[in-house]
Amino acid sequence: MMDLIGLLVKLAGLAFLLVATIGLLRFEDVFQRMHAATKAGTLGAGLILMGTVINKGTFDAAFTGSISLVFLILTIPVASHILARAAYISGSEIAGIGDQDALRGVLQRSQQPLERSIEELALDTAFESDDTVTSTEDGEAHSIPSLDAVIMPERVRVAALGQDAPLLAKRAAKFAARASLPMTAVVALDTHYADQTPDKAETLRKMRDEVSSWLPDLNKLSGEMNVPIDLVYEEGDAEALMAGVGDEREFLVLPTNGWADHEIGVGTIHATREPDSLLRVVNKHPGPVIYAVDDAEAGPIAVQFDGSFNVWRGLDLAIREGLWDASEVRVYGFVDVDERAEIAARCGEADLPVTFISPQSDPVDDDEIFPQSVMEDVIGVILPDLPRPLRVNWYRWFWQDRIAKDWRGDVLVWTQLSKGR
Repeated sequence: MMDLIGLLVKLAGLAFLLVATIGLLRFEDVFQRMHAATKAGTLGAGLILMGTVINKGTFDAAFTGSISLVFLILTIPVASHILARAAYISGSEIAGIGDQDALRGVLQRSQQPLERSIEELALDTAFESDDTVTSTEDGEAHSIPSLDAVIMPERVRVAALGQDAPLLAKRAAKFAARASLPMTAVVALDTHYADQTPDKAETLRKMRDEVSSWLPDLNKLSGEMNVPIDLVYEEGDAEALMAGVGDEREFLVLPTNGWADHEIGVGTIHATREPDSLLRVVNKHPGPVIYAVDDAEAGPIAVQFDGSFNVWRGLDLAIREGLWDASEVRVYGFVDVDERAEIAARCGEADLPVTFISPQSDPVDDDEIFPQSVMEDVIGVILPDLPRPLRVNWYRWFWQDRIAKDWRGDVLVWTQLSKGR
């Protein structure tokens, strides 16, 4: 009888260890993984120890097991607390809490994880030294990053806003499936917006009802697209929730219009009446961000080339990952001989024809980034930064009209928060 009890206790401990292992593999950040390892892991190891004591049934086994269990309970929580504190101070990423950081202002925290600082140092070194060539036109040094210096996405994150959210998420899932990347779909409710309405509780109820009307379609995507999709629902600071934990290896997909009020049409008590923060999400996400339309088409893509590292990285992402079904690359800007040769070589590897257009030969209006001749049939553009001000609608001008009048399509930017954005 005691042998059976001991076996059952061991099996229970084994189950907790299995849960801890799954948590280590599945959880997103170091704190969640540490929680799984310390809670379930400690309980699992303790139960196996107790089961062994029961099976042995001797005083020596009971004494040794009890001492081991006491040390296990005393040391693991203390060690995990110290490690978690060190991870927090060093800037390790925190997933899933939005802006609800209870330790903000209590402990001094690094702005970014140590590994990302090392990555940026390596990138800057490659950018400024080994990958620098000298222009044959003006004799000045121009920086051309190598392909190896570009960080490719390791996961896709899409913001689900409004009734068209399933369509955009499906497009993001197609890219994730093609690139063999996991995907996270974030359904965020902007409580800051709700705070500014006459009845916060009623506004939140309407937003929840609206989301529930299309959420089932979003849930079906994982099975339809054969790609792992984590569905995250959160309420709080929508900008931070959509941007995520600030990982440069995360490809953020946003719609070109809309907000986390989910089109419920409730005005605020302020003069602006409608929330308009979609373009400001890039300020909280380092790395690739695409403002995408629901349906992707085939056609040319345009690049506003200023020689910056971010434009190079955006161009490399588009070419290497096949972001668009591109028929041509049109590069608009002042591009020297060496840069032209490098761009042509990279496009040539993907069998993409490239055309260079100089602002001197094809000037543009002050209110637009590209001339109309460049934007004919263009399905997507790569920019060094979004047009200012960061408002979707500015004096009744839709923000993409500042790229080219009446143009609508995808906009890809690569942001760097550490560079003072």
